[in-house]
Amino acid sequence: MKKSYSTVLGGTILLFLFPYIFTLFVSGSISEEPKEIAKSGKTILREGVYGREEIDLEEYILGVTASQIPGNYEKEAVKVQMILARTYLYKAMGEADSISEADLYCTYLDVSGRKKEWGEAFSEYEEKFEAVASETAGQVILYEGGLADAMFHRASAGVTRDGGEGMPYMKSVDSGSDVDMENYVTIKEYSESELAAAIGGIRGQNLGTGEALGLQIVSRDQAGYVEQVMAGTEEYTGEELAAALALPSSAFSISQTEKGLKFVVKGSGHGYGVSQWGANKLALEGKGAADILNYYFQNITIERYGGEISQPEMPS
Repeated sequence: MKKSYSTVLGGTILLFLFPYIFTLFVSGSISEEPKEIAKSGKTILREGVYGREEIDLEEYILGVTASQIPGNYEKEAVKVQMILARTYLYKAMGEADSISEADLYCTYLDVSGRKKEWGEAFSEYEEKFEAVASETAGQVILYEGGLADAMFHRASAGVTRDGGEGMPYMKSVDSGSDVDMENYVTIKEYSESELAAAIGGIRGQNLGTGEALGLQIVSRDQAGYVEQVMAGTEEYTGEELAAALALPSSAFSISQTEKGLKFVVKGSGHGYGVSQWGANKLALEGKGAADILNYYFQNITIERYGGEISQPEMPS
């Protein structure tokens, strides 16, 4: 029996494409487009490459989380971060159905940004983050029925900070594994002129000769973070000075050197709430996202918030 030309041609094309099709079958990746995820009905207005775009909060949350936590962190640690990010966004939006990205204090990595950030691991990490987005859809942190301040930092000084009366759910807890983080201790030195310029940039104080080198720590909190420092005739918060000197945290000590002053800094970030490094360590030990959040926060609940979350339909 004679085969038709179209049959032969189709078979030839299929044979030619077989290695490509086989690769796609093995890798499970046919398209680089993000999979459809849950919808919240709340949108973020973002100025993209092709003009203004509206992104659903549940889709936006993936890109925000990708900008906040390393892609190679454990899945349960990524869940923790995504719940924190979602809590922040819902609190920032309040009753509004949409908000401009310019009004948010967070960054967002779109697909191209995630490809650049994650490189060869993009497919693996993208799949993990998409799964986390689906599994945590709508979940936020509540305290006494209201949205909590979803604070986090890269790594504490070994102990997280107490939130005080304003954030009673944020008690100081041990996060001793943070000391294992690479570059946990940072050492920086500054000359007198560098110190004077940096401190003067906070509120315009002009420090005289020797005054910058007389910088003194006035108080620390129980977690070891500097609360107040004195420079010249003014007091500054530890966070103000850390920002002015580009220090990774306000958990620092000061000593004099031939150059000027040496700062020995522990940890990274403000020290309140969840330590990302500590969360990942707990995840490696088998702890789930809820366990981790309930460790770093007290008397909270993790619930689906903001009305109905529309899940994408699963293929039949």
